[in-house]
Amino acid sequence: MTSQGRREILLASILEAANPPWLENADVLIRSSDDLPQDIERWAELLGLPASSGFRVVRRISGKIDLKRRAQVGSAGENALCVLLEAKWPGAIDHVAERDDGFGYDISASIQEAEWHLEVKATTRRGRLSFFLSRHEFETGLTDDYWKLLIVGLDDGLQARCIAEVDKSALEKFAPGDRTTSACWESARYDIGGDHLHPGIIFLPWDKADTAVHRLLTQGSLGQDQNFAWMPKEAGWELN
Repeated sequence: MTSQGRREILLASILEAANPPWLENADVLIRSSDDLPQDIERWAELLGLPASSGFRVVRRISGKIDLKRRAQVGSAGENALCVLLEAKWPGAIDHVAERDDGFGYDISASIQEAEWHLEVKATTRRGRLSFFLSRHEFETGLTDDYWKLLIVGLDDGLQARCIAEVDKSALEKFAPGDRTTSACWESARYDIGGDHLHPGIIFLPWDKADTAVHRLLTQGSLGQDQNFAWMPKEAGWELN
């Protein structure tokens, strides 16, 4: 390994240990070496590294942290939703993704002669909603009338604090397209705003109740400001 390679590894270790606030959103904030924050620029300079090395390190570490965090948050969101739904419909909820992630959805909910297929994307981010959807999940959603994409907003303790459904037509509208048979997309990141979300899980049959869990599931929140800026305050569109 070259001397520069060793110094890049050291810079990566420093960045991962420091975990500055901007690192979570580096994919949006830092598009080139010209966008590097002052702290990473200073560390790179002290190590005698060019800005291009700093940019490579930021990309590598932000991606590494994001993958680990996505797995942790995603699992917590699925489990939280299973617990909430199971309390309402005991025995009707099957967390299929725990056994096999190839179904194109995470949870099966057999409720009143309908079997709903729920794909769950969880997030702890407050300012923007960003999630990844595989092509298999996307195509499953297009061909399955009972497939629903749900967003679960988690607090710092990974407890569910808001729930919203994504407009399926928005997924199709913003999906990438294959321009040639020589290459095809397999995963896409969506950045969705409140105008493509509906609070709560309104497609399930609910009775009247005045509990925090009922409000979370039917209205999308606990009735308290949880600072999820992307969460719509009122429904902006009608579900089909």
